[in-house]
Amino acid sequence: MFKDQEKVLSFQLTSNPNFTVRTPESVKHATAKHEDPKPKPKGGFLSRLKELDPKISAANAPLYYEALTDVARDVQYYAEVEIGSNMQKFRLDLDTGSSDLWVADITCKTRRRRFIKANSTTFKPVKGKFQISYGDGSAVKGFLGQDRVNVGGLVIEDQVIGLATAQSLSFSNDVIDGILGLGFNTISCMPGTLTPVDNMIKQNLIQSPIFSVWLGRSTDGGGGEYRFGSYDPERIDGELTWCPVTVKRYWQIKCDGLFFGNVDLQLASDVIVDTGTTLVILPTEVAKAIHSHIPGSYYDENNGWIVPNTPEIANLPGFQLLLSGTKFDVVMKDLMREEVEGKDGFVYSGIASSDRITTWILGDVFIKQNYCVFDLGQERVGIAKCKHPIRAQPSILEQMKVDAVATPNRGKGTAQKCLIM
Repeated sequence: MFKDQEKVLSFQLTSNPNFTVRTPESVKHATAKHEDPKPKPKGGFLSRLKELDPKISAANAPLYYEALTDVARDVQYYAEVEIGSNMQKFRLDLDTGSSDLWVADITCKTRRRRFIKANSTTFKPVKGKFQISYGDGSAVKGFLGQDRVNVGGLVIEDQVIGLATAQSLSFSNDVIDGILGLGFNTISCMPGTLTPVDNMIKQNLIQSPIFSVWLGRSTDGGGGEYRFGSYDPERIDGELTWCPVTVKRYWQIKCDGLFFGNVDLQLASDVIVDTGTTLVILPTEVAKAIHSHIPGSYYDENNGWIVPNTPEIANLPGFQLLLSGTKFDVVMKDLMREEVEGKDGFVYSGIASSDRITTWILGDVFIKQNYCVFDLGQERVGIAKCKHPIRAQPSILEQMKVDAVATPNRGKGTAQKCLIM
């Protein structure tokens, strides 16, 4: 299995039952995020990743992973990340659809969890400001700093962080405290900075320039897991299919075909694998083509695509995407979401449509069914069908026993925390 098991770090986390599901709002945010982004100047760091040893087996690399909390019905996943010398804890959305790390500064009055730079002896000011605006009206802005960041036991030194002094109401009401971007640094809103994964590689914290993600279903116990420098072969069914990145901004790959069951819909496009988006978001005509095979589904002006909540619909095959010669499923149980208020017998569809995008967005609805490995060194995405469920998250007592053995000493390159609740 894995080498160096003594370096394992895990967190036992539970779902947040108080989060309100907001499918329409998640559509607005995701479509705005992926509207024809302007490419940033190319840096020299990613080109050097190819020089890393290609013989290292990612499946056998030292194990560092970050467990996730599954919010509501798989609407959002977050991980506890520590920032600063005094390990200030934040719930961050690990997002392959963006490339910046930001949290609220102590001067931001609309958040409960805020970073107190005066309490961290490792904090360094950085000249410059940042601002991120979205087409749905949400925004965040503030100033920059550098500090220590602990992600899954990997302690990154001098990571550039955006410290938000102001946030729009949609962010202020969110269960997450900020975002940790996992996209290419070419789309960073903090130009010239390295992303957290860039720094993991540069600081020799991981042996292989990859990370991987498994997202659990709330119906199977929820949770999820990111691994840095490795992937988990026990969570995949069969072999990984490797898909080259077509445009080095997001994790964008080519889809050669779209099917509903055995029906070829005669459609193809580039797609973006985005852990920061809940749904699958498609141009209107593509969404129409899929929903035409779901009897009784229709587009509601107030709620978007909705589908009947019946056993017959639940037994439909769902749709498939052809990626590098392999078909990958999105099953109906992931396409049938929360009930639509005022529409008895209907639930939100896991597919949303927008004419503001041309590239298809494969959010968590896709990733829950398909394990994904993101390879910065060879600029590709590996995908395989998930095994669901293969093992439960360990109990609190079990994990405390494991971590007590795994982390007898605290220090750089080893696990930094036994348990976070």
